[in-house]
Amino acid sequence: MSDYIVTCWNCLGEFDAIAAVWCSDDPKNPTKLCPFCLRCFCQASERYKQDFWRGAPPRLHQEVQTLASTKDRLGDILIRMKKLTTPQLLEALAEQKKNAGSRLGDILIARQMAKAEDVQAALRTQGVSPLSDTQGVAYAASPVWEHSDAQNIIQYVLGLAARKGASDVHIEPKEDAISVRYRIDGFYFRVDSIPKNFQDSLLEKVAEVFALDPSKQGKAQGARLTTRLADNDYDLVLQTLPTTHGTSFTIKLINRATFLKDFATLGLELDDRVRIMEELRSSFGLVLLTAPVFSGAGTTAYSVMSHFVQAQRDIASLESPVLWRMEGARQVEVDSDNRGLRMEETLRSVIAVRPEIIMLSSVPDRGTAQLVAQLASSILVVAVMSAQSAAQAVAALQALGVAAPALSGILSAATCQRLVRQICRICRTEAEAPAPQTLAHHGISAEEAATLQFFRGKGCPSCNKVGYRGRRAIFEVMTGAAEVRSAILNALPAPDLESMATGAGMVPMRQRALSLVREGVTTFDEFAKLRFQA
Repeated sequence: MSDYIVTCWNCLGEFDAIAAVWCSDDPKNPTKLCPFCLRCFCQASERYKQDFWRGAPPRLHQEVQTLASTKDRLGDILIRMKKLTTPQLLEALAEQKKNAGSRLGDILIARQMAKAEDVQAALRTQGVSPLSDTQGVAYAASPVWEHSDAQNIIQYVLGLAARKGASDVHIEPKEDAISVRYRIDGFYFRVDSIPKNFQDSLLEKVAEVFALDPSKQGKAQGARLTTRLADNDYDLVLQTLPTTHGTSFTIKLINRATFLKDFATLGLELDDRVRIMEELRSSFGLVLLTAPVFSGAGTTAYSVMSHFVQAQRDIASLESPVLWRMEGARQVEVDSDNRGLRMEETLRSVIAVRPEIIMLSSVPDRGTAQLVAQLASSILVVAVMSAQSAAQAVAALQALGVAAPALSGILSAATCQRLVRQICRICRTEAEAPAPQTLAHHGISAEEAATLQFFRGKGCPSCNKVGYRGRRAIFEVMTGAAEVRSAILNALPAPDLESMATGAGMVPMRQRALSLVREGVTTFDEFAKLRFQA
């Protein structure tokens, strides 16, 4: 077979998988890169992957087997350090096989695929820094703080956080030490505490680096800056909080290279992407982006804003606060003090500018909600709200005083999302099925249970021994179909509205989450934590 033509799961373009480049997301289990959209299929559905490999020619299977069977972790580590590519590793492994006894590192250096210092760094660190879940067992010691100063401690803590993929760093004074915790994929991890004698110098250095107001010392403050950590640019968002043992710091790390995502990377399935993009093309109407708190609705909102900017549409965004500055959008930071009043006042001021699209980071009160409803009859309004489901988001807007006839006329779409942890691809293994009574408690019948298969992560250095690596969003997208508008007009409760939306084509989040369990992307425990109503 001279070629193997496949269809890209993301852009639906056809390409030759044999000639395509291997991706480097998972060196032990790589996939191919689409030459049109430059997306690999690491995040495609399990069915797509199974179909791909079922029809793949022996050559592709042999190459994957070569990568999977090597016991030398050097290539794996260099790829994760972004110092080597999967095609280069395959070439080096082929040469190593011909020359029995040769060392992979020597081959990589001789062929100028990797620098000697990078190979030495990979061999020295073995690619991991030990961390444990705070709810787990004993954890390994980290740096020798006593041989450092405040600046080096901050650099080390932030650098390690970036290398480990932490979203937040918590530095909290205790009675006899300073606690350091990282939030990674929803888990909290810790390193050894910083000695108490560094507390004052750390506070001074943080205040200096983030340019905090000295007159507000002892009060809660926020600040941000952009810096480079672990070869990537990051926005660092600081929040200080006075405690009984001193000022604590929470630093949010936003990787500028990965923060903005396209709709496929966000987790929207193809049918939902088609539905939401159709509504975003409208010249008027209301689009609600909803989720429970800390479930990623803000990230989705910035991705939607990026979509508008790329389409060169005129957009004004009201945010409290502005977490990401985007060229091409007029972003207005709404004062967090008395935010409800400020949001409504700012929105009235923006009307005079007559943008094509208005985005709001929240709908805090009745005045703002009613003004949004008025504006959505003539321009496109996209608003972020907190809700447990798309149907409940509509109910929440009605509770803020938006009349049913008005809402039924302007609603273009309402999305809701949750975040689930993904099973580590390196250590994924089959798991025992939960007890029948447990499945029944979550509304899963014996017939449905028979269609499921269950997986878990055993735990490995790649996932910090917790069995999960990375998170993804699951969505439901309710559009303003005739059945939905009728249900809103007749003031049906949220469960009935959801039933009508499902009949009109919406795939509920519960169904999406159960599909991820079936495909081995996440665990049944993650599904159970979401507490969907059957």
